[in-house]
Amino acid sequence: MIDLHSHTTASDGEKTPEELIDLALSKKLSAIAITDHDTISGLKSAFEYSKDKNIIFVPGVELEADVDKGQMHILGLFIDFENKELNNMLDKIKQGRINRNNLFLQEFNKMGFEITLEDLQKVSGGKIIGKPHFAKVFLQKNYIHTKSEIFDNYFNKPPLSLIKKTRYTPEVIIKLIKKSNGIAVLAHPQSLKLEDNELEEKIKELISFGLDGLECYHSNQTREQMQKYKALAKKFNLLVTKGSDYHGPITKPDVELAVGKNGNIVSDDEDEILKKLLNYKNISYVNDF
Repeated sequence: MIDLHSHTTASDGEKTPEELIDLALSKKLSAIAITDHDTISGLKSAFEYSKDKNIIFVPGVELEADVDKGQMHILGLFIDFENKELNNMLDKIKQGRINRNNLFLQEFNKMGFEITLEDLQKVSGGKIIGKPHFAKVFLQKNYIHTKSEIFDNYFNKPPLSLIKKTRYTPEVIIKLIKKSNGIAVLAHPQSLKLEDNELEEKIKELISFGLDGLECYHSNQTREQMQKYKALAKKFNLLVTKGSDYHGPITKPDVELAVGKNGNIVSDDEDEILKKLLNYKNISYVNDF
């Protein structure tokens, strides 16, 4: 089995990069990608840790693109995590996150919630802080009973919904992934909330920027959607990838590494998916680390 979409404590996951690799080994995965949100801070230690292990480690990142409808996340797989341009972009995104989080804190404090930056740092391990970390603090303080409440009642409504994160266009993100010797993959296409014809047009546009693949297998996609995305990948000669979007049993209790939700992403073509990725022209550098 393989899993090309997972998160660690470097962003909003629950396991350290080393712990995640150990979990992958215990499940006998042949390949694991760490694709933390907006950061590559966990990749170097993961790469070093995986060197003498019987597993292919894929350095990656997940970036949110600025789009008008739905959400567009783009994975960079097999990236050169020492690429200066990529690191510069991520530094700007990180600073934007810090500014946004400060604004979130101000608004929550105005509402009467006693929450501090120190509270957030404790649950995040002092690394990148995101909305899931706010949810964890709210749960700890009994301000909410379920994680979804903070999104439904606060983050998805003004004034918090008006506070935007730093995002780049799909073109900028894809071209930067390519500059860092990676392959660019449209993650969980269903999150775009597009009709079939709209999705095809969007994929054509992304291909013009250099898109390499589609995440056809994802925990939040139905079998019907997965087959539809595989057909689109074939039609446009794109790579197929598979990812659980694993975060951990607390954050996403129904998502299991490499398996998804109740085994929904297990497939009989995983060896073929991995083989095509390893043979792809843009990742020939991987053995040179």
